[in-house]
Amino acid sequence: MTNREPENARPRVGWFVGAFYNGTDDQTQRFVAEGIWENGYRDKYLDLVRSMRAGDRIAIKSSYVRKNNLPFDSRGLRVSVMAVKAIGTITENPGDGRHVRVNWTEAEPVREWYFYTNRGTVWRVLPEDWMSEGLIAFAFDRKPQDIDRFRNAPNWQERFGTTTPDKRRFGWTKFYEAVADKLLLFRNKRPELIEGIREISLRVEGLGHLKADQYADGTTDFIRDICPFTTMGLFNRGTTESNRKIIAMNLAKLLGVDEPVPNSFEGIPTLNPQNSWYFGFEKDRQPDHIDALWDVFATSIEFADSEDEEARIEFIKAFDSANGRKGVAWNLTFGLYWIRPWRFLGLDHNSKVYVSKKLAITIGLHGPKKRCSAADYLAVMDTLEARFQEASYPVHSYPELSLEAWTYKDPTEPTLADDKLDEYQGSEDEAPDEASKGTPIAYAIEDIMREGCFLDSQEILASLSESARRKILYFRGRQGPERHGLRSVLPSR
Repeated sequence: MTNREPENARPRVGWFVGAFYNGTDDQTQRFVAEGIWENGYRDKYLDLVRSMRAGDRIAIKSSYVRKNNLPFDSRGLRVSVMAVKAIGTITENPGDGRHVRVNWTEAEPVREWYFYTNRGTVWRVLPEDWMSEGLIAFAFDRKPQDIDRFRNAPNWQERFGTTTPDKRRFGWTKFYEAVADKLLLFRNKRPELIEGIREISLRVEGLGHLKADQYADGTTDFIRDICPFTTMGLFNRGTTESNRKIIAMNLAKLLGVDEPVPNSFEGIPTLNPQNSWYFGFEKDRQPDHIDALWDVFATSIEFADSEDEEARIEFIKAFDSANGRKGVAWNLTFGLYWIRPWRFLGLDHNSKVYVSKKLAITIGLHGPKKRCSAADYLAVMDTLEARFQEASYPVHSYPELSLEAWTYKDPTEPTLADDKLDEYQGSEDEAPDEASKGTPIAYAIEDIMREGCFLDSQEILASLSESARRKILYFRGRQGPERHGLRSVLPSR
């Protein structure tokens, strides 16, 4: 069965296929020697493989990311790379959905293509635009890639374009990625991490929330374990920018981060200062809770950096295992955005509204408590990443989306103006229903303390941004000068 069609019956399709089994076992030499290609799965890509036709061109590719030794200035950022290792023409498709016969030629030397890549084992590319046309010509006709055009395309311009430094936004992303890289080294050295954070808390304001863990014996003290997202959340809480910078500087020194602390934090979702742990009290939480969050952290970095399809599977397992536990809600996506902001979407309240209303992309809610599952989350990102490459699309990256979402006004929702504490967008899932719907509630600092908050009144005030403090003055006018009004929040953590 050859499945041959007339030359002009369909576009000149190019197939880009993987050759790794189990993420490490490279089958390229065997495929070339035997004149075949196999997808390596019994239950995936069957229809795609069946659609391959004799005469179609096919290339064995290997996708990864790299920061150094590139033919352009990457500015220390990770770049998606796809190596073309062999090219050929399909000669026969037996129709089993698992393999085809190919007349191969090895690429000597291996040639590398940048930016426009794909993680999947099977990638069907049609010459539909200048990017796909360029890739097909590069792989099969040995044409050079127009690298300058790609790095100045909307999806990559912010990071790699030829714009002057003063026009480049999101400089904070390098610092955040560097913190995540160093933090991963402490996955199995958490006592050392905890001790370092405790020492910082003795010198730096704004870390009092770490002193209130409750143990099985009824005592209360400094936390004895911590997850990576709560750690990065130390400088991503809704406090003053100056306080965030001080905490970030000290944490970076502890972790051994060389990147300078950013001058601004544009486009970054923050956590509610009174509810910024990703876990419950030690006396209540599951024994594997914090380990599960470290699993998400490690697998998400691997997934973001490797272009390995198996890493996607491991990420899904880890995300769904941690999702829905006490303290883990939409804020899990904030953490993913912090550690790899160019690769993960943060679904804070503003971004959810922007994605669903402005961009008209449905966010699936098949996870715990009507939140997104890993599959829902990846489906949104798969859609966005395809649209980011369109010049006319409203946004072209996750940082740009987050920043635009901050100023977007939903035309179908009434404006609450001064009644809304805009810094308290982080963990609305754990707050009372009225607060999660954006309804303003006069809520005194004394009320927070009565309900069990471990901070004193001055610490609570110090934790607030200038924006939130202005709202306090608004509520004072309603409640009387003796009360400090706040939007309703949970009392601890």
